[in-house]
Amino acid sequence: MIRHAIKLIWNRKRSLAWIFAEQALVFAVMLLIFTSQVDRVIQYYAKGAMRMDDVALVAYMEYDRPGDPDEESGAQFRGMIERMRQWPTVDLITVNRANAMPGTGSISNDSVSFNERRFRANVRFCDENYYRIFAPKLTEGEWFRDAESYEEPPALVTELLAERMEMTGSAVGQSVYYNGATYRIIGVVEAFKERASYEQLATIFLPYSMNTELGFEYAVKFKPGRGSDFAKAFIAEFNSIFPSDRYMPVFLDFNKAMVQMNFFEYSFQLYMTGLPVAFLFVFAFLGTFGLVWVQSKKRMTEFGLRMAMGCTPGRLIRAIVFENLFLTVFAMLPSLVVAAHLYAFSPAGWEWLAAVGAAVALMLLFSVFSAWYPAWRASRVQPVEALRANQ
Repeated sequence: MIRHAIKLIWNRKRSLAWIFAEQALVFAVMLLIFTSQVDRVIQYYAKGAMRMDDVALVAYMEYDRPGDPDEESGAQFRGMIERMRQWPTVDLITVNRANAMPGTGSISNDSVSFNERRFRANVRFCDENYYRIFAPKLTEGEWFRDAESYEEPPALVTELLAERMEMTGSAVGQSVYYNGATYRIIGVVEAFKERASYEQLATIFLPYSMNTELGFEYAVKFKPGRGSDFAKAFIAEFNSIFPSDRYMPVFLDFNKAMVQMNFFEYSFQLYMTGLPVAFLFVFAFLGTFGLVWVQSKKRMTEFGLRMAMGCTPGRLIRAIVFENLFLTVFAMLPSLVVAAHLYAFSPAGWEWLAAVGAAVALMLLFSVFSAWYPAWRASRVQPVEALRANQ
């Protein structure tokens, strides 16, 4: 059957050239779109995402001076935070300096020095509970405790930053210089990402007590299932202390916010890439359908002879669909050859295989459905009518 299909396609190569070109173009575009999403998938599942479940950012805003609260209100809010540690709904509270919290979209880019060379780094000022709440994975050393208990101010770096600084051997015990102070590295974090969909950041973690210029940030890890209770208690306590006409409480559930933001980001990306592909796919389907239909009409005499010789309608349908499938496979070969030279087809590169496999499967379905109806219509024609059709 394969040899017969190849022979039929070869004999009609000129008339099938448009179908071949159309399917080759559709598959090339589809493969490009599918593989372009692989980088996003790899990035999403790459190491470095922080644990966000049952964690909320708590803050407040001043209507008259948003982003610049006065010292008195700041001291009152810190006192409220200290009392919150005893609440039955609260597990842990982390106190940090501005831009330390993951998930807020804030990236504090600065530079650190190592071996008299400067390197770009994402700086996070945080405390001991930051590690206990967000759970960054340590590959070496330990997380710092009270900064005053160390002879030199402690720091932790990500593997990415250690690699960029070209640290030889273990990074633990080596010193880096930042903003007029020398820090001793006591631990290495595997990776850090601001959000799951973001790239890894070359990050250094420093005790928040070493910075007095940036404002405070507070994140609360509440007891599982007690987020609503905690939010109500937080807002009620805040309103009992601060005038409601001047200050507004802020409660941001990290996990829900991340789900919503990731859904929006990926939905928008899929919409922007999927809409053009959908239009292309529909028009290509109609084009292929029309060409196969025209080809079927021209071959009515051939089909009539087949049926007169005993070919059943089912076998005729299968033959026409198989010919179109074979043509589709030939049309996919150029793009597959190019892809084989571009992508990592190995167990470690399963994402590329999955993307190419999905594009191939969708293209084969496209081929079957675009040929099935013309084939079915051809099989319904009586042999005598088919033999007369082209006389």
